[in-house]
Amino acid sequence: MPATDIAIRLLTPADAAAFCALRLRAILDSPSSFSSSREDELARTPDEHAQRIAGGPQQRAFGAFDGERLVGFAGLRREALRQLSHKAVLWGVFVDVPQRGRGVARRLVNACIDQAERDPAILQVHLSVNAENNSARQLYESLGFIRYGTEPRSMRVGELFYDEHHLALLLR
Repeated sequence: MPATDIAIRLLTPADAAAFCALRLRAILDSPSSFSSSREDELARTPDEHAQRIAGGPQQRAFGAFDGERLVGFAGLRREALRQLSHKAVLWGVFVDVPQRGRGVARRLVNACIDQAERDPAILQVHLSVNAENNSARQLYESLGFIRYGTEPRSMRVGELFYDEHHLALLLR
């Protein structure tokens, strides 16, 4: 069933508490999908969370809302260094379990791609995805991302190691 009742919009600093709460649930649900641990997230200040989701043109995030409730998010961060500023990074894509399979993640990623396309300085969007997360990888590839490498043992969660695929979407 499509998620036509789900609204996608840019997150604002006022959404920081809801973002933080859902991000903590995301890490609990899928710890190998996020570089941050629960402890890392809890160590961030409210201002740091607000900066991550609404830090101006360099750092934006989109939220999926079921009414007033945040049920998903995805972020886009443009590289700050001059020689890397033609790239942006798609980060933190997550949809709450009850909303999965309804196209919410696709809509969130598309919102980030649209945001990148509106910035003439961004020529490509990069992301990393757990090599075991086939549904996420398939979503990204269906949107035009191409895999250009795999980093072995990229992440360690407890005593388990996970490889990550690196993908890029060339915009122009």
